[in-house]
Amino acid sequence: MRINRFDIFTLILLVLSVTGCSASRSASDSDSDATSSSAATDLTSDITMDRDNGFQAGDIREINIPGTEISFQLTYVPEGTRAVGTAPEEDGMELDEGPQASVSLGAYWIGRFEVTDDEYGVFRYQDRDADTTAVEGAVYQVDGVTRPSPPYEDPAFGMGGASKPAVGMTQWGALQYAKWLTQKTGVFFRLPTEAEWETACRAGQSGAFSFGDDIAQLGEYAWTIENSGGRLQSVGQKRPNVWQIHDMQGNASEWMLDEYEESYHDLIGDMGADPWIQPTRLHPRTVRGGAFDDPPEMARCGSRLESTTNWKRRDPQIPKSYWWNTDSPFLGFRIVAPVTAPSEEEISAFWSLVLGE
Repeated sequence: MRINRFDIFTLILLVLSVTGCSASRSASDSDSDATSSSAATDLTSDITMDRDNGFQAGDIREINIPGTEISFQLTYVPEGTRAVGTAPEEDGMELDEGPQASVSLGAYWIGRFEVTDDEYGVFRYQDRDADTTAVEGAVYQVDGVTRPSPPYEDPAFGMGGASKPAVGMTQWGALQYAKWLTQKTGVFFRLPTEAEWETACRAGQSGAFSFGDDIAQLGEYAWTIENSGGRLQSVGQKRPNVWQIHDMQGNASEWMLDEYEESYHDLIGDMGADPWIQPTRLHPRTVRGGAFDDPPEMARCGSRLESTTNWKRRDPQIPKSYWWNTDSPFLGFRIVAPVTAPSEEEISAFWSLVLGE
């Protein structure tokens, strides 16, 4: 291992059915499982009503970042009780990947792709943003937004680009993006918990990878050291899993919401629904998915990595940057929007906890 409110109904005003119409969709979507309907739906339906809304695993919605031409896609994951953790007989299993635990999760929308440079750039660069928000009656001014400070050096090591995953930010920097996106869209966004991420990665399957156990097939779904040329790649080029989610394995590793605990699976068994290991210290936090410079075994759905202060080792600043690592060009993130949105008070408490506000 490499050592009111933000009611989700506002999403109705922003979402579009995007079957076959988005340039960022991979042609490999035609290979996907029939469980993904991706069909046009009545946009007046209340998608907070999980049991009655008619959405299926793998349904896709597209959201525009207000005031820009940039948009991103989300994939629907229904509520359910699922196994989290690696089966003991799985090749490559590490001690921190088990024992398997059964967890109940509410429904959520997860980024179909990792957040790209294009998307993060609207937040990072003031001149790409606009005084526009989808929240009725809200005042949003680009001049008043706290944005990432200039990095000491290129966090992507020259591998970035509009369609590439945004990389090199700290978990705090990723969460600040989620907070900004919440303000822009009126939809509550955050990082996925480990349980949410693994559920979306497995997509109803039980093997080491989203497609089963045959590691020989991994090159069809993921960028690892075996096929990436040692470089970050554009999102969506490989086949998605059966829930239409791309690049959960390989390309860029992804920040989780959880503090890293070696005994994670023992702890979540006693937490009830929607388990989350809340942060008590800056490091370690959990990273999942494997990266373009990792061996294929690290792209398994159950593989876990703990963050380290070594990812800032070349940062000469005192104090070191809150926003950027100098040594994690392999690390990005994707976002989640719970179907049942928190209250305003819960959202405020959440940002206070995870951002130290």
